[in-house]
Amino acid sequence: MVEFGEKLKRAREEKGMTQQTLSDHLYVTRQAVSRWECGARYPDLLTAKKLSEVLEVSLDELLSGEEVKKCVEKNPVVESPTMGRVQSALYAFAGIAYLLMGIFASRFMILELPEAEPQVIGYGISYFLGYVLITLLLFCGLVFSIRGKLTPKKTGVIAAAYFGMMVFSNIFEIAQTPNVWSVALQSIIYLICIAVIVGYYFRARRVSPMPVYCVAAFGMIRSGIMYFQMLQFENDFAFIVRTIWLMAIVGYMGLMAYQAYALEKKWCLAMK
Repeated sequence: MVEFGEKLKRAREEKGMTQQTLSDHLYVTRQAVSRWECGARYPDLLTAKKLSEVLEVSLDELLSGEEVKKCVEKNPVVESPTMGRVQSALYAFAGIAYLLMGIFASRFMILELPEAEPQVIGYGISYFLGYVLITLLLFCGLVFSIRGKLTPKKTGVIAAAYFGMMVFSNIFEIAQTPNVWSVALQSIIYLICIAVIVGYYFRARRVSPMPVYCVAAFGMIRSGIMYFQMLQFENDFAFIVRTIWLMAIVGYMGLMAYQAYALEKKWCLAMK
């Protein structure tokens, strides 16, 4: 079977175009055209449709069904430059917020834990480790987003791992808290969230993004409840840090929902 890159090169040469001429028509770099022809990258679907118009060939002649799937899966989940910058900003904001929460937790551990009860120590360690791991995870998302390499599968891994960190943190809580069933129930809900995200981003057959929207809504509601529960126990500094954290979580959950929407939109466009 002739690959997309070979078909693109042949169609371009039949039109008497150079890579530079074609790139000028598409408002992309010549290097981008070169990567397409080498098979290293695929254009997004809107660019592929414009390619077919410029080269006066049908999109079906350029892309097979399997290659259309690769266009969706190998390109960034968010391809709009503007939304890409918003995505990077939200990853950065959420990562910094969790970093602040980790610093606040470590400050609490240094000042309070030497004389604290074992149960309090367990809570402090679990929250500190959770904040640190999620910070690293979100900064990984930031790096991929800035480099334009945040593909659907990487997006799914980051979102699933986010809730996986919650489960990891709960393991320490279960060992310390007398209310085991409450923490276990939370962990089960987090595992359901992971299953939903994995099912959406990694199944070969496309499914509705609605469950992912529900996961994002759950994340927002849960964070809001935690925020208001902790208000009465915090000083001004803790209030500021946790308010930043709440804003970041709401932003990241909104981003999670938008990423699912963007992927669904791309699949709908691919199937037309």
